[in-house]
Amino acid sequence: MIHSKSSFFKAMLIVAPTFMACALAGLADDNPQLRPGLGSDNTAKSTRPNRIRKDRGAANAMARYHWLDRAALANPQLIESITDFHSASMILAKHKRLGEIAEADHYLCRRLTRWKDVARKLAVNPDCDKVIARDPEGIYRAIKNDRSLAKILARNPMFHRMIGENPDLGKLLSTYM
Repeated sequence: MIHSKSSFFKAMLIVAPTFMACALAGLADDNPQLRPGLGSDNTAKSTRPNRIRKDRGAANAMARYHWLDRAALANPQLIESITDFHSASMILAKHKRLGEIAEADHYLCRRLTRWKDVARKLAVNPDCDKVIARDPEGIYRAIKNDRSLAKILARNPMFHRMIGENPDLGKLLSTYM
């Protein structure tokens, strides 16, 4: 704290030349010398991960996410990592936007029908016709492994659309019903 005018001027006489010397030194030096690095093996690493983290809790949370279809369009590997877990696949099979998610990942039907109970939940979902239209091979395998899936699929509200788009599915269902 400065108490008087004279002590203020004394402080200014000490500080001002130091400030001016620093300012002029910064302006005068056009080519500053850089300090040497730590070593040649210390290279800059990418901050972007090369894989998707696989965590059951995170997969379940992402499977519940309402706008998962938009996230899947940005990165289709996201659906692959979610369907690695049974519980997350069960949640995803009940998702309201399953048809839009199938547009981002064309192998969604195979990934969901890996488990019998998930395939049954998929068959109940009204958007399963869009999923099956993208990858019918998954539902073919599921019906061959679990014959009760054919009856559940026949009760789907979009059954007529599934059969209209894929007559081979109708033939397969007729053999297992």
